[in-house]
Amino acid sequence: MFNEILQKINIREIIFLSFFVRIASLILYPSKVLPDTYTYLKIGEEIFSGKIIQTPLHMPGYGIWMFLFNFITQNNYGVIIGDIVISCLTVYVIYLLSYEIFKKKEISIISALIFALYPFSIFYSISALSETLFVFLLLLSILMFYRNDFFYGSLLIILSIYIKPTPDIFAPFLILIFSLVIKKYSFKKSIFHLCIYYTLYILLLSPWWFHNWKKYDGFVRINLSGGYHLYSGNNIKNKTGGGIGGIDVDHSKIIERFNLEYKVYQFNKEGILTERASSDYIKSDKVFKEKAYNYILEDPNRFLKVSIKKFYRFWSFVPYAKEYKNLTYSIISFVSFGFVFFLSMIFLLQNFKSYFYKISPLLIFIGLITAIYTLTIVSLRYRYPIEPIMIIFASFSLKRILKFYKLL
Repeated sequence: MFNEILQKINIREIIFLSFFVRIASLILYPSKVLPDTYTYLKIGEEIFSGKIIQTPLHMPGYGIWMFLFNFITQNNYGVIIGDIVISCLTVYVIYLLSYEIFKKKEISIISALIFALYPFSIFYSISALSETLFVFLLLLSILMFYRNDFFYGSLLIILSIYIKPTPDIFAPFLILIFSLVIKKYSFKKSIFHLCIYYTLYILLLSPWWFHNWKKYDGFVRINLSGGYHLYSGNNIKNKTGGGIGGIDVDHSKIIERFNLEYKVYQFNKEGILTERASSDYIKSDKVFKEKAYNYILEDPNRFLKVSIKKFYRFWSFVPYAKEYKNLTYSIISFVSFGFVFFLSMIFLLQNFKSYFYKISPLLIFIGLITAIYTLTIVSLRYRYPIEPIMIIFASFSLKRILKFYKLL
């Protein structure tokens, strides 16, 4: 039965289904305006009015994306329509990436179908948050690396840094793994691929460096969120492993404490530094890092315990955020992510040796993303870039299960 369905269905139909489900979800469950959405709106307005971006904690890419689509539609639904289209294109990227790994059309179709109906992918596509565009660029860059295109792979992963800075940490490692392990190039050729990456890196990020130099009167390569996030996840008030604000950390107390002790930081309730001397921004980032490192070194056992809690929260099947911590969201999250998690674990347990070299960049990607947020702050949002990879792994297991029970 399922075999006939998989043979008849094609990727165009899945993409259409994906679009229909997202539009229906937008109509039935209009998206709430979240705090980050306001920040992105402001970033876009500041850039296109020729002003300096005020927040030191965000990259400008999604703000630009949001402004352009909202300008076209003359309302705030423009960016959501843009994100829905990108989410549908991600369905196709997952289809291609799955085929690149396993060379089996059935697994590719299952991967695309799961992602098309995956509640988290639907939610982010209609929430005006940066995750949808970020994941699209990241997955497309990985697809390019698998296809031996290190120029466009590097280009895309650098563009993703303009959305979220996380790839800045692991991109060089990913390129080396693809070059040395997957494509089996010599070390000299792999260094050449890194040179391509860093050449594009300098060319594409130099406008942002120029902006930051004007703003901070000094060189800031990415942004100044590193110290803030590190401290938020590693301070004496953080008992549960949560991140900025919310039910986990009394954010106002952290701000009050820093203002009392250092008298150079002024934050509003969203954690955005207010306008002061530009040097204060850089100094505050350094002191946040210093305080976090001191906290870690004072009691490594305490740091380890909190890190374990953060690791658990990162891989939690249910949300921790207060606004989503109810029975409906918990069931949807538990069933959808739980399904993907267990099937992907089955794949790894049964096929780790067989596919180790083929999937090694993806495993390193998953490991580095997990480590970065375990050491800083945790939110289920930050796990989302990993989930499409897990869906591809899960699809392999699902195909085998269906075949075992003669349903395929």
